[in-house]
Amino acid sequence: MIRAIGQNDVLEAILLMKQSNNQNNYKDIEYNESAWITFFCELVNKQSKKDPNALVIGYYDDTLKGFLSASTYTSYYNNNIIMDVRDCIVDKSNKHNSKIVHELFTHMIDHTKEHGGKYWRADSVQEFDNALRYGKFLKKRFNGELHISVRGKI
Repeated sequence: MIRAIGQNDVLEAILLMKQSNNQNNYKDIEYNESAWITFFCELVNKQSKKDPNALVIGYYDDTLKGFLSASTYTSYYNNNIIMDVRDCIVDKSNKHNSKIVHELFTHMIDHTKEHGGKYWRADSVQEFDNALRYGKFLKKRFNGELHISVRGKI
């Protein structure tokens, strides 16, 4: 079941994010738990005030099995407002993750449409093979376009 993550569900999401970070060992990302928690709580707070530009949802099956956080930005290329998926986090050991990701994205897309939006994007901080699988999955399930992102460190 998909539902909004509220003020009292934050700890579950934080623990799932920590577990995901430990399971996936994201390369070249210097994860700062305090920075992420601050950002995440701000999104939850905006959502609680009925701001359609913030979305934090969880997939629950007795407990939180995955979550998606997203917020809008305005493209400086064409002024289109885009719903940007910030996190799509699942427990790597769960065998039903494709269903969970599908449900989370379907809800995000429906939310975006409901509030007049037409565009969404999802980036990945995972290494190439995992990011490519994620991109191909989203392309197939949601008729998306696959683009490449490069991250560097100076």
